[in-house]
Amino acid sequence: MERLTYSVSEVAQLLGISRSKAYDLVAEGAIPIVPLAGRRKLVARVVLKRLLEAAGSGRPLDHGEQDQRDGPSEGARSGVSTRRPAIAQ
Repeated sequence: MERLTYSVSEVAQLLGISRSKAYDLVAEGAIPIVPLAGRRKLVARVVLKRLLEAAGSGRPLDHGEQDQRDGPSEGARSGVSTRRPAIAQ
């Protein structure tokens, strides 16, 4: 049976980035996690696969939805759309 999730450390190793960079990307929303109670953060295999496909295609990675508490982004204030489509799961 294939694994359904990976730890952030495992994702960092698979992507060839540092563990701290992987946690930074999780905090930014660039790497979506499976919501769990407690401190453990897991990344779904399907999400990791889509991130790798996006990186291989040269298109930008999805950074998730903007936190609504922050207000509109600079692009929204200027009338330029900066919204990216969400990754379907």
